[in-house]
Amino acid sequence: MNHSISNHFFVRRLAMLMTLLFSISVQASAEHQHEDKHSEPNHSRHETQHATHGNKDAEHGHEDEHGHEDEHGHEDEHGHEDEQGHEDEHGHEDEHGHEDEHGHDEHEEGQVHISIEQIAVSGIVAHSAQAGEIKKVLTLYGRTIVPEQNTSDVRARFAGLITQLNVGVGEKVQAGQVIAEIESNASLKRYSIKAPISGVVVSRNANIGELATDNVLLSIVDNSQLWAEYQVFPSQKSRVSIGQKLSVESEQLSVTSAIEYLLNPMNNEAYLRARAPIDNSEGSWTVGAFLSGEVTLSKHNVDLAIDNRALQVMENQQVIFVKNDEGFEKRVVTLGKKDRQMSELLSGLAVGEEYAIENSFLLKADLEKSSAAHVH
Repeated sequence: MNHSISNHFFVRRLAMLMTLLFSISVQASAEHQHEDKHSEPNHSRHETQHATHGNKDAEHGHEDEHGHEDEHGHEDEHGHEDEQGHEDEHGHEDEHGHEDEHGHDEHEEGQVHISIEQIAVSGIVAHSAQAGEIKKVLTLYGRTIVPEQNTSDVRARFAGLITQLNVGVGEKVQAGQVIAEIESNASLKRYSIKAPISGVVVSRNANIGELATDNVLLSIVDNSQLWAEYQVFPSQKSRVSIGQKLSVESEQLSVTSAIEYLLNPMNNEAYLRARAPIDNSEGSWTVGAFLSGEVTLSKHNVDLAIDNRALQVMENQQVIFVKNDEGFEKRVVTLGKKDRQMSELLSGLAVGEEYAIENSFLLKADLEKSSAAHVH
């Protein structure tokens, strides 16, 4: 019996031991599954991060199989640099104000790069610097008038009926040309009226069938020769004399003449009248046009004189643009005596150098535009 009891206890202990071992095994399995569940994502994340760091390493400056470097400005196999403005394969710099394709600074101080073709298209004209003269002048003002002998008012010699009137306003007539016919009231005979001077009919005051008495039928003006008549005030009188050369100017017209008459004041005028002839055979001058006139009082010879049209002001300095192989360069100049047309040049240009005269303001505008773009 004792042996049965012993066997019984042995079986119970063995059963408890098996149960305990099975419980431990189940618990261990559950914990292992729990660890796998949480460790696999972390492991993937670590691998991904590692791969990412590897890719970043590849991006940061590691050459690819072609020897090209990344977007951070390292050289590729051709030595080209990136978009940040470094040198290309020719050693030229980019659009950000560094060297241009010729190796020159696009915004080189005072230099305007312009081709010969562009100069021609822009109408920029350059002249060679030479010695010259500066004039001291007196400016007068006046207008153009028709010489008294070049106007004619046409009338009938005898009163009568106008039977012909052959010309109208604006028509040219020649001296001796028949321009009208009148039937005399006294004799009832017809007689002709001829143009007394050559010129242009400027007014017509009668028509066929009307009576001609002492009224003006036609007015004729010959404006092929004009007077430039100027006012000379008492303070100017001592500096004006007959025979003096005179520059006659009106808008875009200019001609050189000489004073032929100095007429005393009339009708309580406070000035004298100086007259100089103008040839108007081509009809360029208008009757009654306002004039300015320059009487040359003295002349002063200078070693170097430049045309005033060349002068521009930049940064409160007088500058000109001197021609060179690449276009024009800005030069600061020092001026001496000057008149309306020319200025004496003391420094900034040498005899024989070419400088821009006509449309030089275009060079100034181009330089200011380039400088503004460079600053921004």
